[in-house]
Amino acid sequence: MSWLMLLGMATLLAVVLLSSGQWIAFALGTVGMITLLVAGRGGDLDAVSSISWNSTGDFVFVAIPLFILMGELILKSGLSGRFYRGVAAWLGGLPGGLLHTNVAACAIFSAVSGSSVATAAAIGTVAVPELRAHGYDRRMTYGVLAAGGTLGLLIPPSLGVLVYAVQVQESVSRLFIAGILPGVLLAAMFSLYVLVAVKANPALAPGSGDRVAWRERLIGLANTLPVVALIAVVIGGIYAGLVTPTEAAALGAFGALVVSVVFGGMRVPQFLVAVRSTVRTNCMIIFIIVGAQILSFSFVSSGVTRRLVEAVVALEISPLALFVVLCAAFIVLGTVIDGLSLMVLTLPILFPVVQAVGYDTVWFGIVMILFVELGQITPPVGLNLFVLQGVSGERLGEVVRGALPFAVVILAMIGLLYAFPQIALWPTQFIN
Repeated sequence: MSWLMLLGMATLLAVVLLSSGQWIAFALGTVGMITLLVAGRGGDLDAVSSISWNSTGDFVFVAIPLFILMGELILKSGLSGRFYRGVAAWLGGLPGGLLHTNVAACAIFSAVSGSSVATAAAIGTVAVPELRAHGYDRRMTYGVLAAGGTLGLLIPPSLGVLVYAVQVQESVSRLFIAGILPGVLLAAMFSLYVLVAVKANPALAPGSGDRVAWRERLIGLANTLPVVALIAVVIGGIYAGLVTPTEAAALGAFGALVVSVVFGGMRVPQFLVAVRSTVRTNCMIIFIIVGAQILSFSFVSSGVTRRLVEAVVALEISPLALFVVLCAAFIVLGTVIDGLSLMVLTLPILFPVVQAVGYDTVWFGIVMILFVELGQITPPVGLNLFVLQGVSGERLGEVVRGALPFAVVILAMIGLLYAFPQIALWPTQFIN
């Protein structure tokens, strides 16, 4: 069988397995082993066990459960409600009011949750009743929250960035810092869209723009300080070179425990729930990475990776043309495969090609995370859409219609990042 047919078979089989609801790790590992057998490399199956062990032996893997625990502790402590009201005290007076609060709260909370779904759920649970009580447009409310939740994948410490870094052996610190400016810029673009939409149709946010007393703002500031201080310690420590990402994760988890107990009133039952949730999420991510490494090994062993790189180089395709093709492929695949699956499935195939054409691997990591974000708010498998549907009890169609304009904003951000890659790369020059 030719390498092209082998690649097509593996891709089709992976899409079928993932679309049928199979576990992601099981699907990727199965495709990898079948690829080896079909390619006549059955003897290489002996290496699968050592690959499974070695792929999880990197010290950076310690950071994954610690960052997850940091977010879970803040989420389960109930601090998200106080934090949201604190942000609202400062942004509620803008045209669009609480809609801007949603964006800002999601952006800041992303820096402790590291997860798109967790961010959307934590802020959405507090925000939806609040915005309904004030008569805000429901579609706009759901769209802002779904889109704001995606910032959890971009703003560090992002679990998606950690998975990318481990899979391609890239610097976690550089990727974390590279995600800050694009994340802040994307949040600003979301708010700009809200501002323009509300100016054009004030009925979307009735009563917004009212002045907020300074006393309320100071109380709000006090409510946000514990979370903001935790973020400053974790991200500031990495940026200043004082701690590694793994050490920052340990520091963040301990800090989150202190903040949750002192300011959130966390007790033993909530702590145990947070730990159980951390274990489940961590096991899922680790198994997915193992499956992805098996798939990557099968492509290298069967010669698919080498032949694909040679074919792309021989075509002499321009970086722009390749980028357009990748965009189209990610958009289409994102409608049938969830974001994390999309990343771990395509990286073994695409990453060698990306290196061959000269793309910066840190920049490409941020671009890929943006495509994963896009998949989080596009039907039919956008997880943030289902989270907001569950939180609000609204029909899924209403949530989708509210989120689609923000999908266009994410696409605009991807185009901006291609035109100006220094948006992501410039801050990485100053890491100590």
